[in-house]
Parts: sequence; C-alpha cells; structure tokens
Amino acid sequence: MFRFSRNEELEKKKIYLEPLTNQNMTLGEKKTECDIAVSVKNDKRITDKIMLEVNIRSSAYQTTLDRNNFYFSDMIANDFSESEDYSKLPNNLLINFNNFSLNKRGLIFDEYMYRNIYGDILTKKSRILNIDIEKCYHLWYTKNIKDEEIDSYSKDLTLISAALSMNKKKEFMNCMNKVEMSTEIRQEMEGVLDNMCRDQKLVSKYYSREEEERRIQEGIYNEIKEKTTNKIKKEMIIKMYKDNVSLEKISTYSSLSYSEVEEIINDYLAHS
Repeated sequence: MFRFSRNEELEKKKIYLEPLTNQNMTLGEKKTECDIAVSVKNDKRITDKIMLEVNIRSSAYQTTLDRNNFYFSDMIANDFSESEDYSKLPNNLLINFNNFSLNKRGLIFDEYMYRNIYGDILTKKSRILNIDIEKCYHLWYTKNIKDEEIDSYSKDLTLISAALSMNKKKEFMNCMNKVEMSTEIRQEMEGVLDNMCRDQKLVSKYYSREEEERRIQEGIYNEIKEKTTNKIKKEMIIKMYKDNVSLEKISTYSSLSYSEVEEIINDYLAHS
C-alpha cells in the first residue's frame, strides 16, 4: 500500500480525484469505466496512481477481475508520456474491494505483483490489492480489530473496508469514527452519506451502463459455461483412464494435449 502522512498531504493538496467519469454512488452496480482513480504525489514528485474498484457479486468471477485489470492497464498506459524518462514511471496500485474471497489462505489483504513461478518479484511498480470486505466487517462486528496486533494503516483500511458492507448510517458512522481522519473529512463523508440516503435515484448520465453490464454478465455466463464443460471433460478423461484407455488415445478423443491429460490424471490420483 502507498503510505503517506494523510493530513499533511491533504493540506498541501497533493491528492486529487481523476475526473475519468461520473462518480459511481451505488456500490456494485457498474455504470462507469472505473469506480474511482486517485493521484498522489510521492517524495520524488512523481504522480502515483491508485484505482479503486468495488466488486459486489454473488461469487468470484474471473470476468470481473479481468475487466478491472483491463481498465487498470489502460490507466497505466495512458498516463505515461512516450517522451518521459522511465525512471519517472509512477507506481500504480489497483485496489479491489470484494465481497468474496480469492485466496485459499483466508487472507483479508491479498496483494499481487509481477513475479515468476519461484516467487522472485520482477517489479513493484504495478500492484493489485484484493480486500475481502466481508472478513473486514466480521472483524468489526465481533470487535476483533485489536490495536496492539495491527498497525494504524492496516487498522484504518480494515475499518474503511468493513464500512462498505454496511447499509445503516449509525453503524457506518460508528465505524468511521474509529478511523484516523480530520474533522473536515469526517463531516464531508457524513454529508455525502446523507445525500445518498435521501436521493435513492441518482440523477446523472452514466457511461454505457447497459452495455457495460451486458459485457460483464456475458463474460460471467461464458465463464460458468466453460467451467461446466471442463468439469464434464475431466470426468470423461478419468473414466477412460479407469477403463485402461491409453493416454495417447484419451488425448485424441478429448482434443487435449498429452501433458494436459496427464495433469488431469495426476491431479485425480493425488486427491483420490
């Protein structure tokens, strides 16, 4: 995560929101190219970029993540001039606030970078942070956010992420009151919340709302279809293997490579 002195940075007006599209005030309903992008001047006077995405879905779909990664890559490519020195390449961070888990380790903050299969990091210039907001909310609700066990930045990020799962103003403000921020920012946040609660129908023009949602839903449908097809194909391969059909013939019948067939069978043997 990018770390900076929040009050000092705000006073110097180094932080500003990118006017990429209209701001999205209804979480999870995709109406814009990206939810929000923030620019931060670092110590080297380079403008780092942070893209924030809120993903409220019934399950973890690769389509949603790929869509976010696409806009993240687009932001990186379009914000750097060809004539600039590569030493001035900014840091770029995509933060996905998800109501689903993407890892098997139960991590709340799950950070990704470019690295090889051995874990050697290629660059830290572009990073993706996935945050499980439901786990954050559970920590808040059960009062398990311990000051002595967590640093102030992680604590604040956990509280802010937990607030994204809340739909009651009192609960939301109780949570926000625990976050380290200036009185002015807290009052402004409460004012925005009041406006959202009063105005259930946001009057604004959105960027291709129907088209954007259609593309997401179509991607999710194709993803489910592909997973179902792959499951049936794996079951067929395992059945043929049990019937002592050679791997070469299984490869021919399934239209998969020999190594792919071998991988499926080895996985089956390892878990049987």
